Amino acid sequence: MWVMEKDKKIGEVLGIQQEEMAVLLIVPLSQWAMYAVGERGLPKEAHQKLAEMLAFLQQQDEDAADNITAAKGPGSKAMKFCEDELMRNQKKQNTIATQLEKCKAKYTSARNGLKLAGFLTGKMQEKWQEEQLLIIKKRTEAVIERNNLELQAEYECKLRLLKEQEVSLKKELSGR
Repeated sequence: MWVMEKDKKIGEVLGIQQEEMAVLLIVPLSQWAMYAVGERGLPKEAHQKLAEMLAFLQQQDEDAADNITAAKGPGSKAMKFCEDELMRNQKKQNTIATQLEKCKAKYTSARNGLKLAGFLTGKMQEKWQEEQLLIIKKRTEAVIERNNLELQAEYECKLRLLKEQEVSLKKELSGR
């Protein structure tokens, strides 16, 4: 059964201003205003008209709920949207997962190169070898900075969000 929320005024539910409602129910504006706040009753005829209006709105709400259910059915635009969104989601997941793996691989490789350059510093006999190690250190530091742990965490966060969205879309498509 359709029940009006306590804190919702009857005018809000009906979508009609007080003056208009008083005219439709053929009652004085003051009587309708007092009825709307719960301080006065309505004549039997006006009360009957109001009940018919509320019953009509209740039926409209039920019909709208049926329409929403039908709009979500197989082959509907809503289902097509969910299917398309699921495909986009899976493509994004693949892209982000690939970016994350590349980022991790570059980071790990550069860290290893930096460690090795640090290990070899001071062990080289030629000045040009020491200069080459400095070049390697700078290059690997730049790679580490571009593929830092914060960037990896961002990729992981995006991937988790996409997986949660995937679960939600699959639930919607299965009708749960």
